[in-house]
Amino acid sequence: MEEINLSKIGLGTWHMGGDISENVDNDDIRDIKAIQYAIKNGINHIDTSESYSGGKSEKLIGRAIKIFDRKKIFIATKVREWNLNYNRIIACCNSSLKRLQTSYIDLYYIHKQNKESNIEEICNALNYLLKVGKIKNVGLSNVSINTIKKYNKYLIKKVYAVQNQYNLICRESIKKGVVSYCRKNNIKFVCWRPIMLSYPNCKDPFYREGTYTLLDNISKKYNVSNIQIAAKWLLQQENIYIIFKSNNCNHIDEILNTQNFTLTKRDWNKLNKNFPIMFDKGCATNEFYEID
Repeated sequence: MEEINLSKIGLGTWHMGGDISENVDNDDIRDIKAIQYAIKNGINHIDTSESYSGGKSEKLIGRAIKIFDRKKIFIATKVREWNLNYNRIIACCNSSLKRLQTSYIDLYYIHKQNKESNIEEICNALNYLLKVGKIKNVGLSNVSINTIKKYNKYLIKKVYAVQNQYNLICRESIKKGVVSYCRKNNIKFVCWRPIMLSYPNCKDPFYREGTYTLLDNISKKYNVSNIQIAAKWLLQQENIYIIFKSNNCNHIDEILNTQNFTLTKRDWNKLNKNFPIMFDKGCATNEFYEID
């Protein structure tokens, strides 16, 4: 099967269908239409997890993609850290396939690491799924370089993508060399929470005007929003992909419209070097962020 040219902008689906569990009052039609709108407008990369809304997110994607050529859509989902043994991984993959109403998953992530699990056993399950065609690629989320190397020791097909938190504030994957390692080793680096700048006691995670003067000034120069500048800072980097969530078509357009301008090298460097708040380790209270 010909490999899809993955869109640098991907649609995330966390909170589509609920939170940790399904919301019975969720507006399913709105979520489905948003997914379809994103695909129709060039986003072929749809990201989810078995745990998003208790599996409801995967079901919504399955319903949404029915009108499209499956071969032109790249679906990524994840198995959770409490399911990391041979039999559970295979069972969870089969459950995701059923909810997604598809015969294969393009990218199957290990969502987070579990210190009690055995990486060789995990890879044996992933290798089986690769061999039988139920998954096309393996990904890792919230990981360090050492963890990537451990998985690649046992996998029959090397890690395709790493999904870590990375944005203007959260620089840990840069500090620890994960971004550069992925770039050098042909591993796609996918950013979760690319445009939500959240940290403990944060004034405004959506940084409306007045939150960061630097962002305000640069966005006015390009006549775009602060969110578009934050996204563009990432998208102009080689081998950087982003996953953002929205079921609002106007917000989807806002991110897609970042393709219509380019930050000058000087402005990009201002954001890179002079952003007023940067964390070399984490930027949210997240005990699961494994990077070492």
